[in-house]
Amino acid sequence: MVSIGARKKNSSLGFCTKRVVVIVSALALLALGLHAWSLICSSEHDILQHSVENPMNATSSGAAVQTETNQIGTNDRIVGTGSDAMSEDQKENWKQKMDAWVYEPKNINYFWKKMGDRPFQREFYSRLGKGNFNRILDVGARSYNKFCKDLINSTSVEYLQMEPNLPSDPSDLKNDGLFECYMNEVREKYPDQGSSFDLVIDFGVFGWKLVQNEFDDTKVKGYVNSVTWLLRDKGCWVLKTDQGWVPNEVEFFDKHILPYFTMKDFDNHAYESGHSIKGGNFKFYFFYKK
Repeated sequence: MVSIGARKKNSSLGFCTKRVVVIVSALALLALGLHAWSLICSSEHDILQHSVENPMNATSSGAAVQTETNQIGTNDRIVGTGSDAMSEDQKENWKQKMDAWVYEPKNINYFWKKMGDRPFQREFYSRLGKGNFNRILDVGARSYNKFCKDLINSTSVEYLQMEPNLPSDPSDLKNDGLFECYMNEVREKYPDQGSSFDLVIDFGVFGWKLVQNEFDDTKVKGYVNSVTWLLRDKGCWVLKTDQGWVPNEVEFFDKHILPYFTMKDFDNHAYESGHSIKGGNFKFYFFYKK
């Protein structure tokens, strides 16, 4: 016969055991939830890191192909002969990296509304048709860039793109002309394109860490000189940078960009140079040719 005291003791032990089981189960569910959340955050970060224009543009040059009614150059791919031109092996190396870097979203509408800095870019492009920019060069052309010309929404603005490695379906692109090319060779290959642009848009190329990792001082100087050469007097280079793209941004600007450009606000103070979004993950600088 079991005593009343023993019954109470056993009952207490059973209750404690149930509480332990409940607590352990709750902790397990919490850990599972945290793991799932970390995977979601990691996935979003990966998407944002790859939601950039083609990094192959980092050394873009000036050969062009005909699109719609505008013909800028010839239909031949150009192999550079300049001091910082890329060899065929180097281009193949870039292409292999590009295959891993390029991100093509499945839902382009959602991408432009929600992802990374795209909502800001949508607002930015919409301002360009109302400004004093008659000729614009956009560095980088993927299928998701087809909205850019529509956002500009102006028949008086000539919108061109620079992209040496086209999307799988080039008909996805929408522009008034295409430079299928590398930036650092443009001056030698197309001398007639000098001082011909009011605005050069550089989102996800020069200001991206993975591109800068491939650049030495010579290539940086060649890129900046090419942009300077393409712009008309007082023309604007809009540069987007990602967090951590160079070790010291101020020193980099002082050394490589500000000798040739003045940093100022954009479009009557619509945006300050260094405009920051997403907690500083992306910044937009506006450099005007001296």
